[in-house]
Amino acid sequence: MCLCAFVLSAAEPAKEVFDRAVRDLAAGEYDAAERGFQSVLRGQPRHIAALSNLGVIYSRTNRADRAITVYRRALRVSPDDKAILLNLGLVYLKRDDHARALPLFARVVAIDPQHLQARQLLAVCRVYTGQLEPAIRELETLRATAPRDENVLFLLGFAYLKNHDAGRAKAIFELMFEAAGPARAQFLMGKANYEATLFLQAEEAFHEALRLAPKFPGVHFELGKVYISLRQNDDAIRELELALKENPGDADANYFLGARMVQDSRYAEGIPYLERARKMKPDFWASYFYLGKARLRLEQPADAVVLLQRAVELNPDEASAYYQLGRALEACGRKSEAGSALRRVRELRAAALQAITLDDGGVAGAR
Repeated sequence: MCLCAFVLSAAEPAKEVFDRAVRDLAAGEYDAAERGFQSVLRGQPRHIAALSNLGVIYSRTNRADRAITVYRRALRVSPDDKAILLNLGLVYLKRDDHARALPLFARVVAIDPQHLQARQLLAVCRVYTGQLEPAIRELETLRATAPRDENVLFLLGFAYLKNHDAGRAKAIFELMFEAAGPARAQFLMGKANYEATLFLQAEEAFHEALRLAPKFPGVHFELGKVYISLRQNDDAIRELELALKENPGDADANYFLGARMVQDSRYAEGIPYLERARKMKPDFWASYFYLGKARLRLEQPADAVVLLQRAVELNPDEASAYYQLGRALEACGRKSEAGSALRRVRELRAAALQAITLDDGGVAGAR
């Protein structure tokens, strides 16, 4: 009797903690919600709802690595959970890692062939990984069921553009103009051209969007990216500053502006923007990379080492991060560690060269 009472009293608080954490999550109280779900998991490590909700918190607070870890843990408990598969795919998609997102969305579609969001996201991944023909077939099917869906039209036009079918791309974009309205259509057209590396056409479309709607959100940021690609640094900085005037909390605009300033040797000016980006996206490796590079140039090698170690931890396949880390370690007199970092640079570059050789039809190791 006493044992039974103990079990009931132990189980009840766990439910209360979970329910309170759910309410905190719904209210945007992420710290409290995180503590609640972690408390539940300490007692019930396979609690699928607590794992899933914890992944949501990490994703919303831009802690991508933690979100990936906890969603993977959840999938070991429930491998065919559509919501978890979808959410993990979306984390990868936010990191532009389409190759890792693709099989997750494909699994959702295999489980539920009528899942429209998963089908659309799978098509996105196929477009960005060069699987254009299956992407186009899927998008044409989706267009047949939703002929005025501007997102489907955008993706389909973009897919035709990448597939070098300018005529069909033009016809789809004309339909998108009717569905989305002139300013938004120009904005989407600019994004499609940018992704297809048609930077001058993208610039023209974004300027037209601004002419039609001078306060259209996001255009200055996209123009900044275009000017970075066109190596028009002054124009890029101007547009990114306008983007931040419009939305100071834009993590990507802060990152791009800070990185651009570091590349222009304006190290001290770039650091505050990169610090803001790092705080908003603590799992994004490139903010640490450019911060480390800036600190190294400002003769602060010890600070640079800490930042660059975090960069290579987050992105262990990036040779340039190891190179900068090696230089920072060398400046600190840590010769042995510097040598290890620079050896890693050589290994990664050799692997990249081998991959290019294989892609070109060569044989690995051929002389």
